Amino acid sequence: MFGPSRVDEVARSRTALLDEIDVGADVTLVGGEGNRGDALIWAGARRLLEGRIYREVAARDLAGVRGELVLLPGGGAFSHAYHEFMPRILAIAERRFERVVVLPSSFDVRVEEVRRALDRTNATVFAREDVSFAAIQGLCRARAAHDCAFYYDFSGFAATGAGLLNAYRTDLEALPGPPLPADNDDISVTCPDLESWLARIAAHAVVRTDRAHVMIAAALMGRRVEWSPGASPKVAAFATGALAGYDIDARPRSGEQTEPSEPSERRALRRRLASSAAAPSVARSASAVTAVVLTRDRPGYVERCVASILADPLDVDVLLIDCGSTPAVRERLAVLAAGQEQIMLRLADRDLGCAGGRKLGTEHASGDYVLFLDDDAELLPGALAHLVAELDAHPDVAGVTSLVVGGDGRVQHFGGWIERGLDIATFTLAGSGCDPDDAALGSSGPTGWVPGTASLLRAEALAAFPIDIGMAAYYEDNDWCLRVAAARPGAFRRCREAVVIHHSVGRPGHHSPFSHASRIGELVATFAHFHAVHGILLGVDLENQVPELRREDGTLDEAAARLLLGLVHANGTDWFVDEWQGGRLAPLFAAGEIGAVRREATARRAAYRDLEGHTSRVQAYLDELQAHAGRQEELLIHREREIARLEAETHALRERVGFLEVRQATLMRIEAGGWWRLRGQLRRLARPLRWVGRWR
Repeated sequence: MFGPSRVDEVARSRTALLDEIDVGADVTLVGGEGNRGDALIWAGARRLLEGRIYREVAARDLAGVRGELVLLPGGGAFSHAYHEFMPRILAIAERRFERVVVLPSSFDVRVEEVRRALDRTNATVFAREDVSFAAIQGLCRARAAHDCAFYYDFSGFAATGAGLLNAYRTDLEALPGPPLPADNDDISVTCPDLESWLARIAAHAVVRTDRAHVMIAAALMGRRVEWSPGASPKVAAFATGALAGYDIDARPRSGEQTEPSEPSERRALRRRLASSAAAPSVARSASAVTAVVLTRDRPGYVERCVASILADPLDVDVLLIDCGSTPAVRERLAVLAAGQEQIMLRLADRDLGCAGGRKLGTEHASGDYVLFLDDDAELLPGALAHLVAELDAHPDVAGVTSLVVGGDGRVQHFGGWIERGLDIATFTLAGSGCDPDDAALGSSGPTGWVPGTASLLRAEALAAFPIDIGMAAYYEDNDWCLRVAAARPGAFRRCREAVVIHHSVGRPGHHSPFSHASRIGELVATFAHFHAVHGILLGVDLENQVPELRREDGTLDEAAARLLLGLVHANGTDWFVDEWQGGRLAPLFAAGEIGAVRREATARRAAYRDLEGHTSRVQAYLDELQAHAGRQEELLIHREREIARLEAETHALRERVGFLEVRQATLMRIEAGGWWRLRGQLRRLARPLRWVGRWR
């Protein structure tokens, strides 16, 4: 199917793609977000469409356009490493266009988000190599075509180059292995534009790489290519399929595999904190402990995390749950667990999130206590023993948290408190930013909640109050603690002697503008779930995730937040990202300003009784706004019109107030005048005049 990319094969592939694009259709081409190899794909797509009328928009602007047919960028954004991008783009495209075509791409259907997106799509989806085509045939309307890079015109690069170019990748899809050559240049990242990237390849006679599009460009320019596999099977699929017959051979990188050395700053921090922590002098507990650690694609950190658990003098079972790491990382985890009876390795085929992963962990944990520990955290000597001793000494306590110190040597949190009002629950972090030796941190004792970074919980409490998997993206520890604290006041403690280093490593991913918006959409959906369950807002950073919800004084606009979360809960994450990125939520964010006008009108009601009718109309409008939140786009347009009407009425109100002020001033001048003061005398003179009138 994907034979050597000679002229006839490329021509047939071009025909297959163009057959899906109706002549005369309103066509929109979406530009992607990525490296220089992705830029070659887009350049090839433009050449494919030469002679056709189309418009091109950036991915971040897709939510602002509509049309008949949209072509989504091909590439590797349905992969394990970079899947945050395209599944959401595909969902939004189907909301805004009559037809969707996904240009030739690679697909990793082991990733749940990818498999789910393809399973529910009505789009025509092109695979660019045999492995991906075989994987998606049963999921969607799948077709096959060469990668769009094959339609680019390489005729200007016929001149022979000289020397060797080592262009191995250094990003998330790089496989662990031998060290990179000293002269390695990951040109897909270092070159500023497509032209310089192509020129860099053309200048050499031999190219060694594990990047698919460096390999494709070099082969089509007539250079010799020596390729190594990457984390995705696409490189091998291209090499043995579309590029078969070119001057191209497999050549694994040579050399000894090495691990990066630990930074000296981290070793120094560990020594300092270990020496300052109190020596563990606790009795050996008879209570069994299961440590639940979730991980994904961070083998070095999770190995250090697990080692810190096993170093504790207590007997601990470690339940290590991998949430969809690459095969290479899973092999490394299998080595970690091999021969260790205490380590139970469970492999999930998708990212369960903290809520799903930890709930799974509690269902498989044995014993009285469950330790939740982030995979980028490590227990200092004796920390777990101190946590166990704290729970042993306080049988009525549901959980205890550690003194958590960041990689910068400052305290991240030492417990905290829940401040629950009628409309919002706020969670504070005690000790944040302090030095670990600061006496102001306080000692071990009660705390309002236990952050999930490093906490020991009773299995009984986790069974009585199951983790809510609806808190999918984050904040599952806030939700759990709120429920437990409401039912069992005084349920939590903190232990200063239990010190944990939290390296706070960001999750790997493709940090493009659209991917960022998509991630925020998932967080907002979690806020919406919390609001639907508890009837109050989760006062943790929502105004920073969605800046439009921040008032001028920096506080959260609670009225607008409630409206937004209600809409998100009803319509879903895709709807929110689409409407938010398209700017169609602006009237909703202005609801707080309307509320301010209403409050001002209410305060002045005593002085302007005759204006109460106007105030009631504003109130009725606000009630209608909330009651009909599900009317989506039509309702937003209606709000804009209502706001304009209210502004006109407010203007008329100001004119009326001005008139009354002028009338008041006039009356005061009359009262201050001389004729007004003589009115009593004039009345007495008027009596004889009335008698004269009667006599006459």
